[in-house]
Amino acid sequence: MKSITKLFLIIVLAGFGRSPAQTPFSTDSAAAYLRTIAVDIGARPMGSPNERRVAEFALQKFREFGLTDAYFMPIKEHPGRLGGTPTNTKSGVAVGVLRGKSDSIIVLGAHMDSADPDIPGANDDGSGCAVVIELARVLSQRSNESTILFALFGGEEAGLRGSRYFVENYPDLDKVALMLQVDMANGAPLLFPTLDFDKGSAPEWLVRASYEEFAKLGYTGLHFPTDFFVFMGAMPGGGVGSDHEPFLEKGIPAIDFTSDARDPIHTPQDNFENFKISGLKRSGDLIYALVERFDTGVPEQKTGNYFLYEVATFPVFVPMWVLRVFTILALVIGIVALVIVRRRRVFYEGVPKPKIPGLKLFLLMLIIQVCVWLSENIVAAIKGVRYPWMSDINGYYVLAFFGACIGIWISLHLSKRLQLRHDGYPYFLRAFIFLVVFVGASAILSAKLALYPAMALFLLSLAMLVRQPILKAIFWLLSPHFMFRLFFTEVVEFIGRLAHSQPDITPLVNAIMVLSYVLFFAVWAFPSLLGFAAVYFDSRIDLFWLARWKGRAAGIAVLAAFVLTIGVLASRESYSNEWRPSIWVEQQYTVDSTSGNLVVRSPEYLSGVRLSFGGKDTVLRGSDTKAEFVHALPAPPDPWITIERAVSTSRKDSLLVVDLHLYLKLRHRPYKLNVGYSTQKGKISKVSSPYGIGSSDRSMTLQWSAFPDSSLTIPISFSLSGADSVNLKEHIEAIFLEEPQPVSVETRMGLHVIRRTTVLRQDSVELR
Repeated sequence: MKSITKLFLIIVLAGFGRSPAQTPFSTDSAAAYLRTIAVDIGARPMGSPNERRVAEFALQKFREFGLTDAYFMPIKEHPGRLGGTPTNTKSGVAVGVLRGKSDSIIVLGAHMDSADPDIPGANDDGSGCAVVIELARVLSQRSNESTILFALFGGEEAGLRGSRYFVENYPDLDKVALMLQVDMANGAPLLFPTLDFDKGSAPEWLVRASYEEFAKLGYTGLHFPTDFFVFMGAMPGGGVGSDHEPFLEKGIPAIDFTSDARDPIHTPQDNFENFKISGLKRSGDLIYALVERFDTGVPEQKTGNYFLYEVATFPVFVPMWVLRVFTILALVIGIVALVIVRRRRVFYEGVPKPKIPGLKLFLLMLIIQVCVWLSENIVAAIKGVRYPWMSDINGYYVLAFFGACIGIWISLHLSKRLQLRHDGYPYFLRAFIFLVVFVGASAILSAKLALYPAMALFLLSLAMLVRQPILKAIFWLLSPHFMFRLFFTEVVEFIGRLAHSQPDITPLVNAIMVLSYVLFFAVWAFPSLLGFAAVYFDSRIDLFWLARWKGRAAGIAVLAAFVLTIGVLASRESYSNEWRPSIWVEQQYTVDSTSGNLVVRSPEYLSGVRLSFGGKDTVLRGSDTKAEFVHALPAPPDPWITIERAVSTSRKDSLLVVDLHLYLKLRHRPYKLNVGYSTQKGKISKVSSPYGIGSSDRSMTLQWSAFPDSSLTIPISFSLSGADSVNLKEHIEAIFLEEPQPVSVETRMGLHVIRRTTVLRQDSVELR
């Protein structure tokens, strides 16, 4: 209780105009490191030369700061996702060790890689690297009890590859007492502590200390987006995380600090120009303060398992057993309410019992959801763009609200013809059944997830139990709040923008997605509508003044507000310097062909895009998002993929033993490379190669990412059974950033141009 009181006083005092406390951390130094990483070096996918340049830059700085124990841990390959083909790489971990008086280790981490060769990754996570490098400088100037290890991990975007490699291969992992990660340090209003992993969370003492130190420093905005992490944590693979997770999985206390994910990460606009420098010092000060606090040791608790919720800025740790007890309590209260409401139910003579219970109300819910989800399409049609909400989504929440009001007005008029029953019990019964199903399904995934429909059931049951109409209205209004918080969280803007920035989201795919949204949220919100009907008819009064809502004046007012909102939104810019779509320009060639294809794709309409290639100008028209020009490009005079091959075979019992050496030469270093062999006859077994290789009974696959050498020698040994001779099909596919033929692109709205060239070579190898 004393620690809670202390934390409360610290947070309260921090709000009275205190300026941030000073630490030796220098914003100017960190910004200079970030400029080197994000501008001078630039985009750095896992395994790329640029990722290695960042590692070498960091190691150089570590040595300048007196960290003589500075080295690179190379990663030659990493496992494929879900047990798929492994990926060959030249990634790794840059490590700098600052020796302290003890061998207890505190790890400070960030990740070097960016998500794509067109993404500078200034925020994600060049900023974290800059913070860690600057922390190495300032911490090297003080006497430390603990040994501090600075780690820049490669391959975080590929699935935490560098940090997983580190925890499996670092020889003194048992001496690591604490891990602090900085994954994005932009100066956005919020800073998120990321603390969950599959089996639990960071220990309470570490989370509590983070809030305390942040408040002591005079900063505001440390915020844990509970609802977002609950939702993402229920997704396969955990949904979202960073390099602190492998440490937690090993039982090492760890936490990550991530700036507001509403920034344009994973896009070409994640650049130095859009980065807010102030966040560097905020994150650096916090990590510095935590290192000072735990320099002499950490508490014994390694991990925790709780539900973290903030009341104002105060973190509350709810034990998991409390969630389970509350879920059971909600079910019990729901049953009690069901029994009581059934006893006071009213039967109306002459009102037929519906053949399909609830179907009429579900039709009304569909109408409301259609009005909500299609409202933005009116603005899109007026402006001639697909996603007018990209630059500022807030106004579209207002538009959706008025759209819902129109849907409700229409539904109220239709309800007259539906001959709805005026007894609250059958509606509450159906709402109870739906919510119980939601609770059960959610509980399979997570006790945290089950809390949300359980809370809705609890509040709706209270609405049915109380007799005062005002209390009924309040409890009903609160009941759907938590269920919708799961989806409309602090990060929903980023998810929506990123999902709709992909070129694969064609108008047809988008229409299917919108239809899916309508159906899903109609089902998800249906218990709320059933609950409203139950509360309304059980109250025996005109709750929420529905009679007035049905009037013509109300309809005109809502429609006027809807139209006015459309007018305001239509006058605003759809895209900004931080959020704008890209256009993919892809050249496709097959070795030995005389021509190639040009494919242009974008999530935005291509109308008005001017292409110049082969001495011709083409202006695209219409509302297409993809344009394909078949055999429009002359093939390059020299093949971009050339090979030599040495094959030797021998017999061993009934097996054909094959040693194959592929000598591969490419015109440029490819961004990605895939080499595959397959056969329709025989069975492949005993496959081996110095490179990572995936195999099945009929195929073998090797893949590289990103930017392997342009000259490779690939030895493969394998055995074949079940055939005297085999025709082995060889498939080589390389993706380059360079273009064989220049293609000039002029776009509207400042679309960012992403260029790719795919070259395919297919051959066959006869084995006897």
